[in-house]
Amino acid sequence: MGNIGFRVYMSFERLPRTVVDGFKEIATPNIGDSMGRFYAMHPRVKNIGRPGSKLVGSALTVKAAPGDNLMVHKAIDIAQEGDVIVVATGGDLSHSMLGEIMCRLAALRGIRGFVLDGAVRDVAAIRELGFPVFAAGSTPGGPYKNGPGEINVPVSCGGVVVNPGDVVVGDDDGVMIIPRQEAEEVLAKAQALAEKERQILADLERGLSGDRSWVDKLLVERGCEIIE
Repeated sequence: MGNIGFRVYMSFERLPRTVVDGFKEIATPNIGDSMGRFYAMHPRVKNIGRPGSKLVGSALTVKAAPGDNLMVHKAIDIAQEGDVIVVATGGDLSHSMLGEIMCRLAALRGIRGFVLDGAVRDVAAIRELGFPVFAAGSTPGGPYKNGPGEINVPVSCGGVVVNPGDVVVGDDDGVMIIPRQEAEEVLAKAQALAEKERQILADLERGLSGDRSWVDKLLVERGCEIIE
């Protein structure tokens, strides 16, 4: 029997790096629109690092006890290059779960960033470092190191279920989670949508607004009265 609530799964299935890295050129809104506008984390989980930071990688998940980062340290030790450590704290903001030292250590190990629904500290130093961190807040109060917790189990972070190996994409708009099994399909859809939007923007630059009749069509279909 497993020691439920206090255990570490050392490995999980990761997607090929080519699939994961394919999301580097895709903005999170295009990804969300390609998944029925679901799988976006709550807006409170946002970029607290350097503006313009982009985060793309494979989710290594941590279910942490509120205010306790023992399992986050273990996650850093077992993560592989290209992983993103996703930490579910239950939304607790009373204690920071990581700071500058842990970010520098993670960067040295090739970890691509952190996403957590809790708090961090050393915000100015993290911004200067340029290491991607997406969090729900900040506090100077430090964490405990007692456990329990779990690593590489399904977690709920920012209102989204995250499984080990899912693709994590973060930018200034927020964080998207792409289920591992659908990643290739979502990537293709998002790339096509991004290209379509590039064409629309190019047309606007040339002063072409395109066919806008769809707006009135939808209004009529939904029963809106238009009064001259």
